[in-house]
Amino acid sequence: MGSTALHAEFRNWTNTEGKIVDAELTKVDGDNVTFRLRNGTTTSYSQAKLSAADREYITKNPPTAQAAIPGTTSQPAPGTVDANRKAKWLTKMPKAKEESKATGLPILVLFTGTSWCPYCVKLDAAVFASKEFSSFANKNLVLLKLDFGPGGSTSNKDHKQLQQEFGARGFPTYYLTNADGTKLAQGGYHGGINPETFASWVKSATAKTQ
Repeated sequence: MGSTALHAEFRNWTNTEGKIVDAELTKVDGDNVTFRLRNGTTTSYSQAKLSAADREYITKNPPTAQAAIPGTTSQPAPGTVDANRKAKWLTKMPKAKEESKATGLPILVLFTGTSWCPYCVKLDAAVFASKEFSSFANKNLVLLKLDFGPGGSTSNKDHKQLQQEFGARGFPTYYLTNADGTKLAQGGYHGGINPETFASWVKSATAKTQ
């Protein structure tokens, strides 16, 4: 019998000496079993030291699911998106590429100027500030925002370099790229843009690469 995690359920366990332990069974590893007490600590026993009733309980309650251990979180496999992922606007391309590689999601690179550019403000209000976009981005995008000063000025060398690399001339301008930096699509503000049309643009661009 290999190592197996069981569905968590607190109950009273009794050893052959009559000692009762209020705990949940978290793992069976061969003849050894591991319990988690209500205070969070763990303890292990040999099944041979458990009462006949407890051994029978283990036999009749086969493994069903991994018992969650407080303070730990499961990590998604590379190229998969965590169901609880919350997309946040990043400001550095290396970090965005790292997240893109980990999730398999494309990067939305936004060149904007929210302190001075009226169309940037309109785009933000029409799309990026909406709950619909947030929900879509959580599952479909890595977000990178490069915010420039009046007229496109910036003292950030990385932002300036990326502006030159992408050839971004106007504001707002956004690109969809993969983790390697390959451009998939380019867009900007236009009348009628909303979270739904933006999502369609993303899906259309990514479908071409599949």
